[in-house]
Amino acid sequence: MLITVANVTVAAIALSAQQSPTLQLVPLDSGVYAAIRPGPLSLAVNSNSLIIVRDSDVVVVDAQFTRAATQETIAAIRKITEKPVGYVVNTHWHDDHVAGGQVYRDSFPSVRFVMQENTAADLPTLGAENRKNQVEGAPPVALRFEQLLSMGLGIDSTPVSPLERTAVTRAIELVRQYLKEAPGFRPVAATDTVRRRMTLGRGQDRIELLWFGYGNTRGDLVVHLPGRGIVASGDLVVAPIPFAFNSHPASWVGVMDSLLALKPRLLVPGHGPVMRDLSYARSVRGWLKRINRETSAAVSRGDSLGAALETITLDDVRRQVTRDEKWMNFLFRNFFVRPAVQAAFGAGGQAVGRSGGRS
Repeated sequence: MLITVANVTVAAIALSAQQSPTLQLVPLDSGVYAAIRPGPLSLAVNSNSLIIVRDSDVVVVDAQFTRAATQETIAAIRKITEKPVGYVVNTHWHDDHVAGGQVYRDSFPSVRFVMQENTAADLPTLGAENRKNQVEGAPPVALRFEQLLSMGLGIDSTPVSPLERTAVTRAIELVRQYLKEAPGFRPVAATDTVRRRMTLGRGQDRIELLWFGYGNTRGDLVVHLPGRGIVASGDLVVAPIPFAFNSHPASWVGVMDSLLALKPRLLVPGHGPVMRDLSYARSVRGWLKRINRETSAAVSRGDSLGAALETITLDDVRRQVTRDEKWMNFLFRNFFVRPAVQAAFGAGGQAVGRSGGRS
């Protein structure tokens, strides 16, 4: 079930004229592109987007963390086609996938925003509170990290690794752009909501919007192009290390089963390069299943959460995935394992009947 970063590959042919240090436009099929945000995972990141050019309009999956990055995506779209964006599909409520939505609304007055019902409900509650906390809490944190880097230290006050310096520097830049834009932020509500399934178009160009249950959030949409063998997963799949903050590990495994059952030939993750096979996604499923199993055993023993966090480390997996690089170790422990164990422990280590199943 283990996989190394080298197994996750970007589609070989890219539109070289439209590449930049912050955006790579990768052709996937006729009229279908992935807008990939390169660079290491970090404390703040922009999301990938899937771009689907249809007969009369364009469907885009996910906006970005900043309006500047979303404007960059739109500029790339306009180099491909003059057709308007007709739909923006938000895979979930996290700001790095929705905050740039107002750019689409301003640029394309008739655009429709599609979200799963739970995402539509979570945006004005969880999303608003999360944004407030970020805007208030980010400035001193960014300043502290910048000071540490200037002294040759990482965020844990130990010597910084090259990858950590790159990742944290980019996060600081991104957060400062986010804060600069914050006073003009306008939330964008759903115009269309999905319960379990919605279909856009027909035939070869059919787009299926699927909800399989609680996973990374309670409203993750999977975007499936069955005629093309392409899936956009949102943060159900993030490479090279998953995000598990406030997730639902018990039912996430079943959601991954449903995603894998689609058997796409190409998978566009929420973050990370285009995947040409499903080996990494299968690995994520296996890691989640193991966390559920080990957490359930800890709960049955009467262990405290603290004890569970000490014993459930997946260190054998970590060493193969991270090659023991400092920043990658930090991400694996603090972005994936610890929050997944906390979430599984909070659910009593048991499945809670939240999976929607395939429909």
